[in-house]
Amino acid sequence: MRTMNVVAASLLALSLTACSAPKEREFGQADLAALKTLLQEFVVTYNAADAAKVASFFAGTAVVMPPNASSVRGVEPIEQYYVGRFAEGASDLSLEPRDISGAGTIAYVSGDYRLNMAPPGGQERRDRGKFLFVFRDLRGSWKLEYLMFSSDFPPVVPSTN
Repeated sequence: MRTMNVVAASLLALSLTACSAPKEREFGQADLAALKTLLQEFVVTYNAADAAKVASFFAGTAVVMPPNASSVRGVEPIEQYYVGRFAEGASDLSLEPRDISGAGTIAYVSGDYRLNMAPPGGQERRDRGKFLFVFRDLRGSWKLEYLMFSSDFPPVVPSTN
């Protein structure tokens, strides 16, 4: 009888642990440091005008939501978006994160950006605005899932001279 009680207690303990939810991953200082480093690497890569490497920061199903334009979905279209962006003279990006936080495998960074736009044959102008990056930790590597940014200035209307 004692053996039956031990077996029953063991089965009960195993079933309780099998039914319990897995412990949620905590967002900690290591994640914060990793995201800060990733932001610095993103800026360096952007300023090198390397569209392929910029696209490598994004998850496969990522979405970029630029101002005054349609959303861009997927790594290859995102790479082509940045090819066009750099051809339009985008350079000298700087990011000033204001908030970095997360829960489990999701994190966000929001803040302010500044960059130069010098389109070929056009007038150079300085842009500034705000951004929101949403990251997901994919097997130990933070990847961008969503990037949204918005200029503080009205859209530039091409002159009709």
